[in-house]
Amino acid sequence: MEEKRYSISGTARLLGVHRTTIHRWIDEGVVPKPIAEDTAGARLRYWTEEGFAKVKNHYEKHFREGQGRRTKGIKKVKKK
Repeated sequence: MEEKRYSISGTARLLGVHRTTIHRWIDEGVVPKPIAEDTAGARLRYWTEEGFAKVKNHYEKHFREGQGRRTKGIKKVKKK
């Protein structure tokens, strides 16, 4: 049985962030670099379950609940 693979775009969709955010995290070294394979002239980059878990962990610790860059300085509106 093949292990599940998570692409950069797929990971971004699952976490609800832009793929540019994922690329920034990779460049900053806060998440592991994805595995890179050259297949039929295309470069595939992906994480296994273990790598995806590390990316998701970073997201949950630093980006959720208004801790991300996009939401800094934005006031939360209380629902009535």
